[in-house]
Formats: sequence, structure tokens, C-alpha cells
Amino acid sequence: MGFPCRLLVLALASAMGCTTDSAPLSPAQREAVAAYVSKTAPTPAYDLDVEFGKKVRLLGYDLDATEWRPGETLRVTWYWQAQVAPGAGWKLFTHLVSDDPPRRVDGDVSGVLRWLYGPDRWQAGEFVEDTQELHLPEDWKADEVTLYVGLSRQGERLPITAGQSDGDERARGPTVKTPVGAKPGTPLRVPRLAVAQTRRPPRLDGSLNDPVWSAARRSAPFVETRTGDVAPLSASAKLLWDKRYLYVGVDVSDALLRASDRDHDDHLWEQDCVELMIDPNGDGKSYFEIQVSPRGVVFDTRYDARRVPKPFGHVDWDSEVRAAVSPLGKLDDLEPDAGYTVEMAIPWQAFSRKNRPASPPRIGDNWRANLYVIDLTGDRQQAAAWSPPGIGDFHVPGRFGILTFEGPPDEMVGQSEPVQMPSNRVKQSQSREDARDTGVKGQLIKRRVMNRRHPGEPRAAPLDEGSQRLESKETAH
Repeated sequence: MGFPCRLLVLALASAMGCTTDSAPLSPAQREAVAAYVSKTAPTPAYDLDVEFGKKVRLLGYDLDATEWRPGETLRVTWYWQAQVAPGAGWKLFTHLVSDDPPRRVDGDVSGVLRWLYGPDRWQAGEFVEDTQELHLPEDWKADEVTLYVGLSRQGERLPITAGQSDGDERARGPTVKTPVGAKPGTPLRVPRLAVAQTRRPPRLDGSLNDPVWSAARRSAPFVETRTGDVAPLSASAKLLWDKRYLYVGVDVSDALLRASDRDHDDHLWEQDCVELMIDPNGDGKSYFEIQVSPRGVVFDTRYDARRVPKPFGHVDWDSEVRAAVSPLGKLDDLEPDAGYTVEMAIPWQAFSRKNRPASPPRIGDNWRANLYVIDLTGDRQQAAAWSPPGIGDFHVPGRFGILTFEGPPDEMVGQSEPVQMPSNRVKQSQSREDARDTGVKGQLIKRRVMNRRHPGEPRAAPLDEGSQRLESKETAH
């Protein structure tokens, strides 16, 4: 469940390093750590309340799965409270333990906090979120695994002074089932998609009917995010590129469109949206995220590492994406819908970092990326992914698919032209013979929603669905 970061980086700057001989953290490291340290008590999903040496309390933990197969990764978050500064030399440890057959695997150093901000740096009154990605060995033979945590220093362990102990100064965490007689998990394949260079940019109108898109290869259908099996909803993507933009088109089948958010950087993932994560360097340490809703609203952010900084990365980053959406149905009513199409043009300079300007890829370059569709249906959510992350978290750069940038197809002719942008209006038309599912509604409404403006034009907001033709209104993003 986590907690919001309320401890200012400037306050951390003076605290970090004053109880240890370790080298002081850099400004970037302090910023990363600040996302995991708070003065506000968290609310773990599972309570423990174990005290170590009258110095540190383990409040509880979160867990992202109830079953853990050999060869897979499990995400667990421990929540700690420093009652007093523990002192120099103390470190956290985690043990993965089975009784039959007896085995112990150490997971001590997994997690940002373990190597940047250990207990020897903690200050009195701090709450610390200790998130770990733990790997279960492929040769694991037991039918369950139990997690234990504690604090150690040069061969000694900080004693448990309150709460349940295992007799070895360790707090017992969750016991997770592994399949009986489990064999090493079969790694989920990382997909690859060739991205053709286009000599003429597609018209951004929220559809993929422009002839330019016929030169783009369509991805495999999106799959279930954990298992890679058939997804509960249907979606696929096409990508193109030129010297100025990366073009992304995603078709989604959705029987009920939910997209009430109207402001830039609203939490679109809580309803329906298409989501792109892209890692140009492929190093898994820095990546970008762009979401577009069926209403044409955009959420965009960037990360320095996996989910760093928390909770939502650098939300002040602006991708300057140009996005158009064609919902096949009416948003936020109770009538059946058919889905929507998202079309994006992302300028290459959006992927610039500090002192590192971005440039278009070269033919033959590989970038890492993933695409997701999130769907709110009833009171629950479902999702599909181009490349399944394999766990209950989309932020798994190591599971991103591979984009291979190719030259233009032989049949593509013409010179590069400016991107043709329609006006920022909501348009409605009569039902079309080529509607994807004419049986869904007697009359199918198609709206093209623009969320970005022409250079020099006023910024416009998505409009009401009630008018046949509405001029754009100004709004602040």
C-alpha cells in the first residue's frame, strides 16, 4: 500500500550519513532515497509489529502474489520505523527458507534502500519503505517458502525485544506457496517488433486508416500480464518513425468506456487507458511513461530507475506528445461500446535527460519498450500487455519488448512533410458500414479527441459529448 513521501530532500541531506562512516549520498541519490522515507506512518497490507533492540520496529509488509514459481520474481515491501537511530554498521537481511528439503537463500542486498540507505543511516522518527524484488532459484524443490527479516552487524543480530521471534532473532514474514513438484519456470518470451521508417507522417486523426499505416507491422495481440496467456481484452499496436517523431497506434476492443478524468496528469490508470513505457538505452535504469485515455487526456512521467522516484516518477516532465483518440461509443454511460483507437506522435527530444540530448535512432538500433491496455470493468480492473511482465507490476524494464528500427519499405515514396493535425474539436458522425461491431449499437458514434494543440494555437480541453460541433475551450494542463 505504501505511503506518500513527505520528507523533504533538503532535510534528508543533513540526516544522511551522520551515523555512519559511509560516504555521503549525492544529490541524485538523496532524491532517490526520499521516495522511500517519510515522517508519516504507512498502512501495510499485513501487520507484524516486531521490535528489534528497542531501536527499530517492523510494522508489516505488502506482497504482490500468493504463489511463487521457481525462476520467478516476487515483490515484497517491508515497512520499518526507526524509534532511535540504530547506529553504525547495522544492515538489513532477508532469508528465503524451506523446511522440506531444508534450504536457505539470502536476499540481503535486493532493493534500493539496502544499498543506499541502510539502518546505519536511519534517524529517529523515520518510516522507511524497503521494497525488494526477490528471485526464487530455478532449482527450488520445496512446495512453499517463508521469508524472514532482521538486522545484523559483523556476525551479531539485533535482538527481538517485542513481538514474535523465530528463536534466531528473525521476524517471520509471509509463507508463499510454490507449485508442488515445481519445475523451473519457463521464461516468458520477450517480443520483438520491427518499426519501419516513414517518409510521410501519418495524419493524426485517431484512426489507423491513413495509407501510411499500411507500411507498419502489427504487433502480436496483447496478452495477460502475469502468464502471457490470452488476455481478457483484445488490443494490438503499430509503430512508425521518422527523423522527428515516434508514431504509436493502438487499437483496443472495449465494451464499456470509462474515462472521466479531464486534466493533464490525472491518474488515468484508474479507469481505461493505453500506456507506453519506453527505455531508449535499454539499461533498465531510466525510462519514460505516457498514458492516453479514451477522452484524449495524457499522463506522462519519467523515472531514474524502477519506480524511482516514488510515487509516480518525475511528473513535471512533459513529453509534448501529440495524441488523437477515436472512441467507438459514448464515454461514461451505461450503453455498450466497441472500443477506441489511440494515435500518438512523440518527438525524439522528449527522451532527453540532463546533459544528454536525445536524437532519433539509427537504422538497426534497438530500443526497449512495452505497451499496456488498462480497462475498468464493473468494480474491478483488467489489463493486457504486449510483453507480459510476469508479476503484478508493469514497471519491469527487464521484461520490456524490443523495438528494431528499420529503413523505409520500398513501396513508400514521397518526401517528409509536416504532421497534419486536425483542429481541437470533438466530431460526431452517423454510424459507419465499416464499424468494428455494428451489432453493439444501432448507431455507433465516433469521436476524434485531440489533446494537443498546433504550434501557436491556444491549448484546448476535451469537450462535452452533447454537441454536434463544439469549438475548443482553453484549459490549463
